[in-house]
Amino acid sequence: MRPATAILAVCRAFGRDFPGQSTNLTTALQEAGLAVDLHPAVDQRFPDGELCIDIPVDPAVRPVLLTQSLTGPHADPDSALLALLATARSYREHGAGPITAFVPHLAYARHDRHVPGQRRPLMAALLGDLAAAAGLDHVMTLASGAQDLLQALFVGSRLTFLAAQPLQLELLGKLSVPPTLLAAPDAGAAPRVRELGRALGVPTLAAEKQRLGPEQVLVTLGGDDRLPANGHAVIVDDLVTSAGTLEGITRALREQSPGLRVSAVATHLRPTARGLERLRNLCGPEPALNLNVTDSAGHRPSLAGLTVSPALPSLSRAVAASFLANLEDSLRLPRSSRAVLR
Repeated sequence: MRPATAILAVCRAFGRDFPGQSTNLTTALQEAGLAVDLHPAVDQRFPDGELCIDIPVDPAVRPVLLTQSLTGPHADPDSALLALLATARSYREHGAGPITAFVPHLAYARHDRHVPGQRRPLMAALLGDLAAAAGLDHVMTLASGAQDLLQALFVGSRLTFLAAQPLQLELLGKLSVPPTLLAAPDAGAAPRVRELGRALGVPTLAAEKQRLGPEQVLVTLGGDDRLPANGHAVIVDDLVTSAGTLEGITRALREQSPGLRVSAVATHLRPTARGLERLRNLCGPEPALNLNVTDSAGHRPSLAGLTVSPALPSLSRAVAASFLANLEDSLRLPRSSRAVLR
């Protein structure tokens, strides 16, 4: 039987990066039939800088939706991650459960595989291990990166992705000129971009990308791609950091078809210093690149040609639905099958 009351616990970084958005989540949970107790800013700091987690009421046996921003401008990813883990641990130690974390953008999502010649840890796997050790039953995030690889790295807790396509369709719909062509940044993104193309009734192409360094890529267009002399090509990406991919595809499109108008949409914007410099150039003087993104990673830079749309109003119902589905699954499982405190 589903509990009637849930706890919505909001970490400080989430509250700063997404001000007022806990209201949308509360409303979505209430519309799904749950009463909600809001626990804002549950993570604080002692005078010496160490974390202090203060839960306002006894959470025993109550389900918890814990929200945190891991990639926003108000806290470095590691501090935000530790605050999330410590908060989850506190609710677990005091008897709450199941515990679900919602992070709009997953830190270390790109650290999902070993690279030949490099001896680096799989940070996404470490994040999964830490989530399980902290007592998290479920982690949900907006789709980004290689989802199958990431889910396989989360062993003791469940990782699920909220579909990005509805947000991407919203972003495409906000462009001043409808697209006549969609461009995928690489072969991995091509199937998802083809789905968008079918939904909009426009053709698609996939670029070929070779990474030359942390912030440098070589982008080419396949020889079979035939670009129109004019029209509106829109690059569809999941994450913009260094903006090297956007820069490379824009250059390749305009070299092949100078009369083509080029725009871009992206689910996550988490710009590096080099990325901001590139975006200023890309979105600057003519021929400008119009870029529509969401604020799912917590960043909202003010740049000409850049439009940042809030992600949470559209995502809140999907978050509530995923939270309830995981809650019902957890209640059906025997206790020994759930993630346990280690």
